[in-house]
Amino acid sequence: MSKTSATETAPADFVCKYVVLGAELDAVDFALDNNALLIKTREPHYHSYQPEELEWAEKIYKLGLQGLIPFGDKLVKIRVEDGILRVICGNNTYSTRYEKLHVFDDENVEGLSLDRQTSLYRVVDFFDCRGLFDLDFDEIQTEDDFVNKIKLFKTPRIDGNNRYMDLLCESFLTEEQLNNFDYSDTMVRLKTEHILQKKGIQKLDMKLWKRNVYPIYE
Repeated sequence: MSKTSATETAPADFVCKYVVLGAELDAVDFALDNNALLIKTREPHYHSYQPEELEWAEKIYKLGLQGLIPFGDKLVKIRVEDGILRVICGNNTYSTRYEKLHVFDDENVEGLSLDRQTSLYRVVDFFDCRGLFDLDFDEIQTEDDFVNKIKLFKTPRIDGNNRYMDLLCESFLTEEQLNNFDYSDTMVRLKTEHILQKKGIQKLDMKLWKRNVYPIYE
């Protein structure tokens, strides 16, 4: 979505031809390609097991070196007015004047709304584990949207280099499934234990650490 403003003459803390609101790689790529100011609307929905996370971090670093991320990782709220952005950062409010505003994400943004609908939810369940070590694989891909991927990684709960592992499970669920016990973290755990038993792992204790839910838009 792009918005062209009227000519502004009021003073502003930041003045830039292009301003980008967003969080994911599409917004970061656009900001890099167009020498645009990027204002992060939220944290990106990437995890360290995804190659996109490293690419995102490298490009964010490049934007930072060019002075194009004025608010960095600070949490902000944004209000869109005619030709001016009001960025609320802590106890301070900053104004940003632009010629064109490019909106890739409207979370934490007031004054506009993207016309988009959620098609699915990407659900990532993280589990602390006992009984996972010395394995010759670190990923299992299934053919089911429910527990679509199991990713094993060295546990961060023990300092130093160790052989013990925790895991996460990635699923793609509808809104109805998201509110259905049959697709809860409990059922994720049971299905994952069954899959790992087929891999020869019989003594496994899994405890949910957290569940992250991310909308996927049409």
